[in-house]
Amino acid sequence: MANPLRVLVVDDDPGMRDGMALSLKRAGFVTEQARSGEDALRMTRPGAFDAVVTDLRMTGMDGLQLTARLKALDTGLPVLLVTAFGSLDTAREAMRLGAFDYLSKPFSPDELVQAVRKAIRSEDRLKAEVPSEAPVILTQDPALAETLALARRAADSKATILIQAESGTGKELLAKLIHASSPRRKAAFVAINCAAIPENLLESELFGFEKGAFTGATSAKAGRFEQADGGTLVLDEIGELPLALQGKILRAIQERTVDRLGGSRPVAVDVRLIALTNRDLATEVKEGRFREDLYYRLNVIPLRLPPLRERTADLELLALHFAERYARENDRPTPHLAPSFREALTRHPWPGNIRELENAVQRCVVLNPSDLLTHKDLAWLLDPAQMEGLPEDPPEPPRESPFQRPLEEDLPDRPAPAGDFRIADPAEPLKGVPLGTLVALPLGIPLPELERFWLLSTLSALEGNRTHCSQKLDIALRTVRNKINEYRDAGYEIPLSGHGRED
Repeated sequence: MANPLRVLVVDDDPGMRDGMALSLKRAGFVTEQARSGEDALRMTRPGAFDAVVTDLRMTGMDGLQLTARLKALDTGLPVLLVTAFGSLDTAREAMRLGAFDYLSKPFSPDELVQAVRKAIRSEDRLKAEVPSEAPVILTQDPALAETLALARRAADSKATILIQAESGTGKELLAKLIHASSPRRKAAFVAINCAAIPENLLESELFGFEKGAFTGATSAKAGRFEQADGGTLVLDEIGELPLALQGKILRAIQERTVDRLGGSRPVAVDVRLIALTNRDLATEVKEGRFREDLYYRLNVIPLRLPPLRERTADLELLALHFAERYARENDRPTPHLAPSFREALTRHPWPGNIRELENAVQRCVVLNPSDLLTHKDLAWLLDPAQMEGLPEDPPEPPRESPFQRPLEEDLPDRPAPAGDFRIADPAEPLKGVPLGTLVALPLGIPLPELERFWLLSTLSALEGNRTHCSQKLDIALRTVRNKINEYRDAGYEIPLSGHGRED
């Protein structure tokens, strides 16, 4: 029996949220609910849900912002927006950000269910068309979107492709996407950097050699052309090829054969060739550094990746994507980007393109102990003139305290045993209180003591599961671990099962 499909329903209106969830449950979906965009992000991980239904207008993060964040986190997740304030401009913006569909209130339960089913079926079809190992290229930029569409159309052919772009823009990633979308996807994908191999070794790497072809050739070896037979060969930095080798590459393309060093007969090869370069090959031809006939052989389908400075609409999307990734890898809180941080991103020219942006965001996430990134986190990257006039960040909204939540939302559904509730002694409110006891606390308790009692009580109620404890209290798992070690060293009883479970 197939696993039921899971849908996350996001709305700050409890009645609307419950109504949509109930309609989907009756149709056979498993649903979970989030009362804000921030809650939805905390609940979402790649593969956790088959679809998300979110209201457009919500307090805090709205539906459009949530859509962009969700698509950065999981590009294959279908998102449906619902609202009573529909407009053509809003619909266009929703589609641009990656939303699958847009429902205007009022709508019937059947309309909602059919829209969700259509979104999931469409995503399943796309997954069937493109293999799961295909890389993901995130963009909201119209020029890059057009390039990606052209690349997908060209993938079905045998034509040679020339990708010209600056370093760090993702040329090899695009080559992998073309291969994964092509009929050759199950065959080899072989890449060689022509600038990284000494000239006297490059020919043997490309074309292979026979035993005894030169000193040290103790056995025959197939070159990259033969290794890619039936698949795709990527020649990175092809503009660095010496002229003598350019002629041999041209012959291999024309004849579909290669000559091994020391070989007596040509070897037939069937490869799809993709050439990458950060140089302008047309200029290289004019200046005599690149063969004109080879250039025309390579330039059958030319593709250009725009530099990051021309993709300003993608800066926030990519920054969020990298911030989410490195927060997970380093056990940091889910980061938010302050207005000043987003503005600061646009003031740097990013000469290293996406590679530089990724490294910069990784540094910000690792070095910032909070979950809010501001322009100050980029001060090391920008000069004083670029830092001037950045918008003032509004005060960070107070994070919801677990003390303000209804108790039944924070502890498992289980009846409290008799005598498990007491009024604390104002003089020593927490002294001698068994772990897991529900206590009416008076005012004036020192914060460290209150923090310890709340964390250990919650941990006890959750049977020692540290991961669930961090989720219930909305604090980082690393913080839970550190506090547990601190309390253990101070001699407190730690309610853990074994060494403490994190499942």
